[in-house]
Amino acid sequence: MAHYGLTKTAFGSMLVAVDGERMIALKFDVDDARLPAAVEDLHRELHGAFALERSEAKVRGAAKQIRDYLAGKRMDIDVQLDLSWVTPFRRDVLLECARIPRGQVATYADLARRVGRPKAFRAVGNTMRTNPIPIAIPCHRVVGSDGSLTGFGGGLDMKQRLLALEGAR
Repeated sequence: MAHYGLTKTAFGSMLVAVDGERMIALKFDVDDARLPAAVEDLHRELHGAFALERSEAKVRGAAKQIRDYLAGKRMDIDVQLDLSWVTPFRRDVLLECARIPRGQVATYADLARRVGRPKAFRAVGNTMRTNPIPIAIPCHRVVGSDGSLTGFGGGLDMKQRLLALEGAR
């Protein structure tokens, strides 16, 4: 049984989902009013890999790490991640994205090259668009080939704020 709960952060209210000690999802802009639809979306996105039950207590540790990170109180998020349910290509891309150091950025093309699929930059972009665990898997650190800020689930303003929090230039 996986568990989910809400947490209020410096970047807004978010849904955090965990399976035991492993984080499986993070969704932006979810409050009590939006929670039922967000849980329905999450269940669909997880392809039914997890039964979901609300428990603020079970997500407390992961939620605190997210809150503290976004408040500038910690430099990294060291919660375990569960990507067992994504395709091998997406898993490779997400894990490579997780290796982008704080304060640095990479392009979609960089990630495509790093996973051995240099022409798959659009597929990398789609993987970033559907990143199940943003912030912990820092897709906000991925930029266009010209260095421009491109799509982000929390919006470009949030992407810019996250990069500024991390000291990226």
